[in-house]
Amino acid sequence: MAENEAVRRLQASIDLLKERMRIDSNDLEYESHLRQKRQLQRILDRLLAKEAAEKKL
Repeated sequence: MAENEAVRRLQASIDLLKERMRIDSNDLEYESHLRQKRQLQRILDRLLAKEAAEKKL
């Protein structure tokens, strides 16, 4: 259950960053948002892969 909450929170953060990137597309903060989004996406992908591997067991 805690992992599902973590997945939801990570996805919500990624979605917020995507929206900020649209707003800040001509701003220096865009690169910052992009780096954060990529980092969060890597974490989310690892967490989802771990959940999928656990379900196979």
